[in-house]
Amino acid sequence: MDKLFLNELRSCKEEIDRAVQNDSFLSEIVPNDCTELIPSYLRAFQQFSNGGKRIRAYLVRLGYEMTAGAPDPRILLPALSYEVFQSSILIHDDIIDESDTRRGMPAMHVTLGDGQTGRSKAICIGDIGLFAAIDLVARADFDPQLVLRAVRHQVKVFEYTGAGEIKDIELAELDRAWEDRILRMYMLKTSWYTIIGPLQLGAILAGADEAFLSRIEQIGLAMGIAFQIMDDVIGIFGKSDVIGKSNLSDMQEGKQTVLTAHFMENATRAQAEEFRRYYGVRESGAEALAAVQALLRAAGSYDYAMNLCRDYAERAGAGIAELPVEEKYRQILRSFLDYLCSRSV
Repeated sequence: MDKLFLNELRSCKEEIDRAVQNDSFLSEIVPNDCTELIPSYLRAFQQFSNGGKRIRAYLVRLGYEMTAGAPDPRILLPALSYEVFQSSILIHDDIIDESDTRRGMPAMHVTLGDGQTGRSKAICIGDIGLFAAIDLVARADFDPQLVLRAVRHQVKVFEYTGAGEIKDIELAELDRAWEDRILRMYMLKTSWYTIIGPLQLGAILAGADEAFLSRIEQIGLAMGIAFQIMDDVIGIFGKSDVIGKSNLSDMQEGKQTVLTAHFMENATRAQAEEFRRYYGVRESGAEALAAVQALLRAAGSYDYAMNLCRDYAERAGAGIAELPVEEKYRQILRSFLDYLCSRSV
């Protein structure tokens, strides 16, 4: 696999990691009086924010650089805002999914207490993080009109992400969901949050026009769907120590994905009945997961999902080829596509 994207990502990750681990991190994201009121909780948020690949922060920087044509240290705060945003979303997501681990560590609601007390505190900390993420963009040292555009953009992405999460919850309540509804949820929850949002945020602060932002959106829609399809495959077929959380959670939750949509469309009645005995059942364990994996492979759903991931990656690749930026940035985006569709399961 081409290492260009990973090499570029590594340099940004080191910078963001230093910023998060710095003693001034908390005072950067929230007022000093807030850090004095709830210091232990915000320290827990800081610890929770350690780790992660920092992909979204890097994409903010990439969006800026491929628009402006050169790096700028002022982009650090907006890039950091996406990591604060992600931490906040993950805190809420773990509560929704009833997942007790994240990145191989206790989830925030587990760290902050038992039962409803821990969940309630974690929700509040997640809420604070969301507002802090917007504030980081608002305080960026760019032209005020560009900053205003960036803030409004960030709010839109937050709203899309929330709408996508609601769609995800609604789909999980269904016995069966069709692929078009699942792909719509992917666009809202993943394409905008993971790809389009950060790339456009950087581009906006570099003064990008609407035509350029539209190109990013079309590329990002396809890239985000490819990313989510692979993420869902890994969620069932990956190992816990690799993905940083239980590989049982998607099965126990009954998560609706292109894997499950294809399976329910193509499985025999006997296969579907066996599948329902395990999928969406909180008590399902390792043996149930092995059975689910075997069923998805037997129905061709694993191969279908992998091929669909590659199809969307090819659509994104065609858009990248026509993107009016320096070739080095197109190469980085192509390398990113390679990374998205080559992650280990």
